[in-house]
Amino acid sequence: MGKTRVLVLGGGLGGVSAALTLTATEALREKFDVTLVSHGWRLGGKGASGRNAKQGQRIEEHGLHVFLGFYDNAFRMVRGAYAEWDEPADYAFQTWQDAFRPLYQVTLMQDIPRFGKTRWHSWNIDFPKRPGTPGDPRSLGPNGFAAFLIGALQNLVAKHDHLPGHLTAKLGLDALEKARTHIEEAGDGALDHGLIVDLLKIVQKGFQTVLEPLLKLSDEGWEFACFADFGLAFAIGCFADVLPYGKDGFDRINGEDFREWLQKNGISDTFAWSAPVRLLYDMCFSYKNGEATDGPENARFAAGAAAEILLLMGFAYKGAPLWKMNAGMGDTVFTPAWFVLKQRGVDIKLFHRLTKLETSENGAWVERVRLNRQVDLVNGAYDPFVKVGYGDDGKWLYCWPSEPDWSQIVDGDKIRDAGINLESVFCHCTAGESVLEVGKDFDLVVLAMPPAALADPAAELMDANLRFKQMVEVTPAVPTQAVQLWMTPSIEEMGWKAGPTAMTSYVEELDSWGEMSHLIPAESWPPGTVKAVEYLCGTARWPAGTPPYACGLPQRMAADVRRDATEWLNANIGVLWPNTVKDGVFDQSQVYSSYYRYNLDPSELYVQCFPATVETRLKPGDSGFVNAFLAGDWTRTWFSAGSAEIAVLSGKQAAEAIARQSIDLTPSD
Repeated sequence: MGKTRVLVLGGGLGGVSAALTLTATEALREKFDVTLVSHGWRLGGKGASGRNAKQGQRIEEHGLHVFLGFYDNAFRMVRGAYAEWDEPADYAFQTWQDAFRPLYQVTLMQDIPRFGKTRWHSWNIDFPKRPGTPGDPRSLGPNGFAAFLIGALQNLVAKHDHLPGHLTAKLGLDALEKARTHIEEAGDGALDHGLIVDLLKIVQKGFQTVLEPLLKLSDEGWEFACFADFGLAFAIGCFADVLPYGKDGFDRINGEDFREWLQKNGISDTFAWSAPVRLLYDMCFSYKNGEATDGPENARFAAGAAAEILLLMGFAYKGAPLWKMNAGMGDTVFTPAWFVLKQRGVDIKLFHRLTKLETSENGAWVERVRLNRQVDLVNGAYDPFVKVGYGDDGKWLYCWPSEPDWSQIVDGDKIRDAGINLESVFCHCTAGESVLEVGKDFDLVVLAMPPAALADPAAELMDANLRFKQMVEVTPAVPTQAVQLWMTPSIEEMGWKAGPTAMTSYVEELDSWGEMSHLIPAESWPPGTVKAVEYLCGTARWPAGTPPYACGLPQRMAADVRRDATEWLNANIGVLWPNTVKDGVFDQSQVYSSYYRYNLDPSELYVQCFPATVETRLKPGDSGFVNAFLAGDWTRTWFSAGSAEIAVLSGKQAAEAIARQSIDLTPSD
């Protein structure tokens, strides 16, 4: 019996993870023949990055990408790729530790009304280094989150014990201590969650009696009040609605919005849309139709997913809460994955776009896959990489360019001059069609493309299966925008004194900022020209009209991003970088280079986690079709929110479902 032929459609993290998992051992490689298909000239999906040779080999991203310290599946994939890949001796990233660096500081922005005025204040939160290495097995214990929650509240109060005594004496600290003692005495046994909720409500009631004096005390008093009020409502909700029910507890509240759930559990009106609440909405682009400027009116986030993410972010990370990449995400994550897949014999087909999935007559399985072969290649094969120097010691990296190597493509100059973007479904370029038949060309297919990208080519699947149709139609997604600035002054010279950070919850729509100056050695600027690199991103509104959009629209919309970003910088950047403001506006003369991006293509949209949508997601092994599996951060896996962790986990689960499932591939009625 020959190998089972698996066709993976999509070159993002979900598809790459599935291909890596299916070929992880010699036994698997003897069982499965894997082909990975992706449109355009590079792997990565939303995580793809490119190098612009005309602009100092600058890194051009879809947005701001970091790995969180609890991304164990994502880190295991990356760690395994670096360990297996036999890099050249002078390659800059020999291990995953070379490719990532820890970040311990997170900045939240809060507008504080005082003395009749409202002004923005930065809360720079320094997280401690925690034991372990990202990717190692997690062992919190059955009551681990419970202990962390109470401990965090106690530490918050202890950190502010220098505030006037009458403001902290009424907080019911003895109730917190009773809760902590109960958790310790329970060990790994059952907790009396009702008792803990009652104790926390005592603390909450006492706290709210001193809330107004705290707000009038100082900026620090305002900060303490905000985090205490948020923390108490969050903890009460977790102990009342989630932790008594184990893992299923998070799903129980996914029909509720996170902010509204906090309000139900007692957060005050003053802090119901404060920085700790906004954190996930901004970080995960969680605004209906991308309309973020109206405050919480369009904010949507499933409460269970939000609560689980915050618990993992705060209490389950290893090493650092955030890990920044030392080059582009493509260079850091997808380059080693490419070489490992090639070493394992995976056939990677670039420049192939899915146009149609056809089902069997009974609608039970995928019968046929139609691919548009976008281009022909001069030598029949394509080398996707450019070599870029790293630092001053002769080291270098394999990097993905920001546009194809047209010289390797038949009529490449003509395609380039016509303005065809080979990564956009809105641009049509074809060198022919490839029609793949089940039983002849493939046996199983992994759909590693998000619902928005599947909607058109998978129309027959939607007609054949109602659950699949609901998943595609209900799962929300949104365009995003990104701005990258290469600056002539250093970040300290720009006026930011708090050091490297990742910031969110600032003015919409560019509410999030990453200080990325550590990337300068990975690029090739003239010495002394670029001293700081800054990334900004946020949601974006949909363009006028409806899909399919005209070819080149995302690039033209980038001009609007530039215009709007200029207005945003003029109005808001002085709070963060005061020395970049001249005569009341942002001093553009300090910008050495800039990049603006509008992510509109279906495969580039950010998949959102709105209330009452999680249950419509399908599991990786439960597509509804006998020979089809699903991979991506839009599937039903863990906390089911858009992230590298869920994309990798989903691909892994799809591959595991394939490996353990015995499938009768004989067509029948």
